This record gives sequence, C-alpha cells and structure tokens, in this order.
Amino acid sequence: MQNSSKLILALTLAAASLAPSASFAKDWLESVQLTKDGIDVVPIEVTTNGSTYTEVKSGSHRFLFGLYARATNGERIVAAALSTKSASYFESLDAGEWRKRFTGRNVGNGTKRTWSMSYAPQIPLSKVTWVGGTPVDKCNALLAQKRSNGTSRVAVLNQKQTTTALASFSLQAVAARKNKAKNNTWNIGNTDTENRNYSYQVQVSCLPNTMGGIQSN
Repeated sequence: MQNSSKLILALTLAAASLAPSASFAKDWLESVQLTKDGIDVVPIEVTTNGSTYTEVKSGSHRFLFGLYARATNGERIVAAALSTKSASYFESLDAGEWRKRFTGRNVGNGTKRTWSMSYAPQIPLSKVTWVGGTPVDKCNALLAQKRSNGTSRVAVLNQKQTTTALASFSLQAVAARKNKAKNNTWNIGNTDTENRNYSYQVQVSCLPNTMGGIQSN
C-alpha cells in the first residue's frame, strides 16, 4: 500500500513537471502574418573587380512590408517588433540587427483585436540576414553556373547579369488581456507573443566590369 502511494505521488509529480506553465499555456494570438506589400522592383547592385563579384554597391534597400496580427476574443494587440533576426519586442537589440518596435498609436493604443499596416523602411544591408547566400554570393554562383555552361568569364563580367536573393525577416506580435491593454499595464509577464518568419525576395543586379580589363578568364 505504501509503495502504491509512492508510485502515485511520483507519477503525479512527473505529470506536473511535463504540464505547460501558465506563461506557456496562453494562446492569445489567432494569426500573425508578414508579407511583401506590393512589387519591389529596385535591385540591389553588386560590383566586380574584373575577376569575381566582390561587394554590394547599394548601402541600403527599401523593403515593402504588410504587417498583420489578430488576437483572440478578450485580448488586444499591444505591441509588435519587426527584425532582421529573431524579432523580440522585449529583448535588447543584437549586434548587427535592425529592429523596429511598434507600440502606442502604432498599434491603436491597445484597443485593436486586429492590427494591420503597410511599412516600408530603408534598411542598411549590413544589418540584413540572408537565406541561401548574400547578393555577392548569388552573383558569383551565377558566374560559376554560366562558366560551367561554356560562357567565358569575360562575356559574363562585361555584361550586367540579374539574379535574386532572399532576405530574412521576423515579425513578433504581443497580445494582452483587454483590461491590461486599456490601462497600459501590460508587460512581459502578462502578455503572449507569436513570431512569423518571412524570406523576402529581392532583385539583384550583378554590374558589368568597369576595371578596364579582365584579370582572369
């Protein structure tokens, strides 16, 4: 009998340790979406040294975003963060990260269950995280592909080439109980968050050689 009681107690404690805590049990966000808002036709330009592609000429790029979040009934959207890394409204900014926080009037002062907006920031490309290679990597991959198909280095580098690259972004939405949102008494401990990642395709122009000669064919 004593052993049975101990077994029941052990199983109860094990189940409790596996159960989600209150901070993780919340699910106050029905949807978080990050999309491209419109057609981005402006290319990122990459230069060559006459032998290979070496650097991005463009210092920054204007990205076109559509931001959207919807809270469950009884909750309101109180904040959001858009980032070139893993967006977090409450955490400090990482080195090499670009982040924009939205709060107050940007999200309707916590009165909206559904929040959406268009946003087109000019972001330094040095702060952008790339998926599957930087624009320079993409231009050099295109060069290698064309050379493997029999095109000379001279022919490739003397002409403008076009390709694409993927920039990584993350949107985090923050939801709070209706009364906390109304009174502006929400914080990291009484809110729920959800992230949505998005790979944003940009056009890349691999600019023609202007060095006055090809170093290697």
